[in-house]
Amino acid sequence: MTKHLISLLAFFVVAALLPGPAHGAEAPLTGGAASFAFSLGLGILQGNTLYHISSYDATGGIESELEFPLQTTLAGLEFGYHEKDPKGRDRFSLQVQWFTNIDNGSGVLKDSDWISGQPEFDLVGTSHPGLDIYSESDITLKAHIIDVRASFNLWCSNRWCIGPLGGFLYENLSFDASNVNQIGYGPYGGSYTLQMPGPVLTYDVTYAVPYLGVRAEARVSSSLRASIDLGFSPVAMATDTDDHLLRTKVAKGSTTGTAYLVSLAALWSLGDHDVIQVRGQYLDISTTGTQTQSWYGNADPPMVAGDYVSGIDDRIESQQTTASLLFTHRF
Repeated sequence: MTKHLISLLAFFVVAALLPGPAHGAEAPLTGGAASFAFSLGLGILQGNTLYHISSYDATGGIESELEFPLQTTLAGLEFGYHEKDPKGRDRFSLQVQWFTNIDNGSGVLKDSDWISGQPEFDLVGTSHPGLDIYSESDITLKAHIIDVRASFNLWCSNRWCIGPLGGFLYENLSFDASNVNQIGYGPYGGSYTLQMPGPVLTYDVTYAVPYLGVRAEARVSSSLRASIDLGFSPVAMATDTDDHLLRTKVAKGSTTGTAYLVSLAALWSLGDHDVIQVRGQYLDISTTGTQTQSWYGNADPPMVAGDYVSGIDDRIESQQTTASLLFTHRF
């Protein structure tokens, strides 16, 4: 996926270095007009979302990390509103995009545990450095991604336009994990190495990311444009819920942090109303906060139904790369 973004970035740089379109070659444009747009798109999503928790005191502690894969095919819709300047260029644009996956995702959930100090002696009676327990499970994924983005071209030349942008990104990612294959290392090898078919856990994470940034657009010819969007959020938010079915335990986290995105696009006009768009985007979200765990059954001794632990250090983050192809009709 990174190769797609590098290719689009190279195209954008080359477009910026090319001479501007000849004045006589441009199609007639009507300045000051407004238009609406409707797009259908297909895409692919690659990356991961994970949470990492840790809890330590003077006697030792436990760390755990669950990494969920984002490997899926997307389909979606986009609605747009565009206002043009007197030369027929987009002065203001508002785009509302919704994508969802059309398969069940692929890859495996990776679950890693590190235990030290007294908690480790209580479990296995000795100390073991490094990773203690690791497991992989099959997953299915359901993803919903909504991005609302507005931009305003503040300054334009014959070839370039640049201006501010703002937006709000919402993502909901739901996983079902099953068929765990677990390995215990060192003193954990005997009791904690196992395979178990069937449901393991359900996991749901929601990201809410308001962002601000800048858009730059290069006009290569009357029918070809390239653009780059750079966005940053100082107030990215994440909430998640992990229901460990085998342990009758629910873990809920709430975190805040930062996010940034880089979006690249190439747009080919097919006549006066139709456009083909190729897009690529890299998104990085990093948040920290706390998690609360509660038990609704007695399958995880010594904890019993009604017990809970709060204030666990929590980090929720995601790295995502998407590439998409859209057909757009303006009217």
